[in-house]
Amino acid sequence: MIIFPILSSCEDPSNIGLELDPNNNQIGVFYQEIPLSAFVIQQDSLITTNTDILVFGSDEGDFFGKTDAIAYSRLLFNRDLSRPQPNAVLDSVRFNFNLAFVNADDLTSPKTLQVHRLNEQIRDISYYSFSSLDFEEDPIFTASFNFSEKQDTLVFAKLNENPFALDLFEALKNGSAFTDVFTFREFLPGIVFKGAKDEKVSFSLLPGNNSGFVFFFRNEGDTVSRAYPIATGVNSNSARHFNQIINDPTGTPVEAITEKFVTYDLGSRAGSKNNTGFLVKLDTSPLDAFLDTLRNVTFNQVILELGPLKRNIATNRPPQFLQMFFTNETNRVLLREDGRVMAVQPDGRPQVDPVTKEPLYTDSPALLAHDREKNIYRQFLTSHVNAIYRGSIERRDFILYPLVGRSDEYRQSLREFVLDSRSPVLKIYYSKTRAF
Repeated sequence: MIIFPILSSCEDPSNIGLELDPNNNQIGVFYQEIPLSAFVIQQDSLITTNTDILVFGSDEGDFFGKTDAIAYSRLLFNRDLSRPQPNAVLDSVRFNFNLAFVNADDLTSPKTLQVHRLNEQIRDISYYSFSSLDFEEDPIFTASFNFSEKQDTLVFAKLNENPFALDLFEALKNGSAFTDVFTFREFLPGIVFKGAKDEKVSFSLLPGNNSGFVFFFRNEGDTVSRAYPIATGVNSNSARHFNQIINDPTGTPVEAITEKFVTYDLGSRAGSKNNTGFLVKLDTSPLDAFLDTLRNVTFNQVILELGPLKRNIATNRPPQFLQMFFTNETNRVLLREDGRVMAVQPDGRPQVDPVTKEPLYTDSPALLAHDREKNIYRQFLTSHVNAIYRGSIERRDFILYPLVGRSDEYRQSLREFVLDSRSPVLKIYYSKTRAF
């Protein structure tokens, strides 16, 4: 017992960890956990022009504070459809909302959507998350729906007696405002989507044929109604749109963030919130010290885990996938010589470009996936760590960026995740050849 500590202190550093297969004289299999740290950075203002999703409503929490979103969109009409004749009779009119998803901690009560009239035109320029346009304070209409059973759905408001809708139908019959898109924009610059002030619910709406006005009418002699849409898109073309994001972090940890592209240690928590610029930076430098102790080993399995997360509600899930972009002390996403992003590639696939020797670029990068049952993010990084150990690529820190397929989910909602900043861990299983 006296000499055991002395013998243990002389152990080869590469044997640190739990030996999983002590009876194998040829190959030893070991396990080691490498704790990592998560920090928060804020990007510069985001371009939100034509993101394919209209985001509006609000969310509130004790880490990011209050976040409001307002969506602005032009309207389009189909010039290939016959407009109502001057003597046409309006049967009904409704406004469709084609919702990709609704996010809220509580959806047991109906939630309200508001549509306002724009007072100025959306120009053919880039709009950012801080951009805004003038619109009428009083909404054209408000509508409330129950989303407790389904969050991705098509709902509509009946506007048969709505003064704005009736005036729009009269203009449609007259036709002078519908000569071309330019006269139409002069007549109606567009609309604005908002949520109710204190409902703490956010909406992600798909622009297109199924989001906007639909007029059902009959010309003289018709036996059935015809339909004419004036919507946020025609066929496969979406009208020009953008999202404004207003974040008030007063009294929260992220209030300490005052500079862009600077690493902030916010204490026991870190997190990311879509559309605000707040992202998690993962410090992977502890891996260096561990790799320096190893000689002639092979990594059998390396798993990165983050969490558990602070919020995981069926009606308000965190982003489903996170892409692991490479970064360094600049806190910006690193680019290859050809301008493509550097990111971790899937396990079992090459990590290095055979031609340029840079990190490989593919359209299908490795993604941290959210496990809803365990409420953690998890992914295998075996090939990535093997490439670092063999000197094929440099060890780099990660910026975790929400992504779904090839779609930029970060600009499509107000989803968030918050976790213990010291919870990220690399779980490493490795083998080494033993000398007899």
